[in-house]
Amino acid sequence: MGSFQVDIKFADDVAIFKTSGYINDLGGERIEKECEDVLREGYRKVIINLKDSPIINSIGISILIGITDRINKADGNLFFTNVTNSNAKVFDFMGLSKYAPIFQTVEDAVRHVSGKA
Repeated sequence: MGSFQVDIKFADDVAIFKTSGYINDLGGERIEKECEDVLREGYRKVIINLKDSPIINSIGISILIGITDRINKADGNLFFTNVTNSNAKVFDFMGLSKYAPIFQTVEDAVRHVSGKA
């Protein structure tokens, strides 16, 4: 799976991340750094689109848990989209989806965040 990438777009007060590649320690740390940056810029609503990141190892999951905690402590909200079934099961088992809901698509998450769901 080539190198890991994070692309960020902004829609009003929402930061939308699109990851691409394997989420391991390096990929997770990259997402974490970008989340810290958008929190510092004042964004409190973050959507992470995992469509092009179907493989997440245990270190990547632990970093995503830390990101969720950090965003929640900043009075923000984190949402995941396009999560594979196996990753959704892991997110549920680890309790991650309790604090960062999973949506099928970015559009669904944006509608929810904007109150248009």
